[in-house]
Amino acid sequence: MTNKDNYNWMAGASWLLLDDDGNGTNPFNFSNYHSAVYPTRAFFDKYIYNGWSVEGSLSFQKYDNTKLVNDSLGIDGKLFAFDVHSKYSFYKFLGKSWIDPYIIAGGGISTRDLDSRNTAKAMSINANIGGGINFWVSYNVGIQLQSVAKFSLNDFMGPSNYMAHTAGFVLRIDNASGGESGEFSKSKYKIKKGRTKIKLPKGNKKNSES
Repeated sequence: MTNKDNYNWMAGASWLLLDDDGNGTNPFNFSNYHSAVYPTRAFFDKYIYNGWSVEGSLSFQKYDNTKLVNDSLGIDGKLFAFDVHSKYSFYKFLGKSWIDPYIIAGGGISTRDLDSRNTAKAMSINANIGGGINFWVSYNVGIQLQSVAKFSLNDFMGPSNYMAHTAGFVLRIDNASGGESGEFSKSKYKIKKGRTKIKLPKGNKKNSES
């Protein structure tokens, strides 16, 4: 293993599957997910060192009043979220293959534009933990699946907690140098500086003197 950088930046967009039904014992109840037909989450990722990176994301979701929100039906409103995560990838342990699993932890802010029947806070500060996996279709393009549990610090283990599942596309951007990843300071070609002596055959030397 080496400490070479795998990439410089990642960026992408994904579909948000919002689980805000209030049932923490069943985080994968697909029938109660709030979603949209278009991507509602944008994210970027900056590689730091040795598998570590920082991820930032913005997401939005409109509540479907036919799905549960904290054990209640018929609730309208919207949810906005901004999150910053520290991320660790296990990519190099798998021989830099097409599978790229990772774990994340961090925090964020969630705001809800909601009606009075929703018992969640209008704004909450969250502590987040989760994980995901990238499937690289090519070196630069992949499909990302991710799940993050968000615990509100305003009412810990209360109705403001929720889960965000996402599925989307990710683009991996190499270093601008154009060389192999991690070779920021390595020059591909070296040019020796200084004078070089040119030796001529003896016959050519006499002709040049004449």
